[in-house]
Amino acid sequence: MKGDYEGLFKWLDENKAEERGYGIGMIKDYPFDSNVIKTDVDFLKLIKSELKKRIIIGSSDRLYMIWKSLETNKIQAGFLFGKSKQSPWTGYAQNNQLECFDLDI
Repeated sequence: MKGDYEGLFKWLDENKAEERGYGIGMIKDYPFDSNVIKTDVDFLKLIKSELKKRIIIGSSDRLYMIWKSLETNKIQAGFLFGKSKQSPWTGYAQNNQLECFDLDI
């Protein structure tokens, strides 16, 4: 694991983020001007812009955000930086068939 954790952690701390598990922080109230920021796209552009000012983003860095939609009030999620990659557990299951065992109970 690499990346500008110091910059990210400083930004999270300044925004009073709370720890919610390994690699997860929650900001309950991010300040923005609701007269200017009216859509989810506007909000994501704002967050991405703020982070770019404060954090060095490498070509392999990934940052995923979950937020409550300004438009639908539903939970939304997506990568601000980077993209999905193959899961580390991919390939462990050999096939989708269950193995049957002869249990002598």
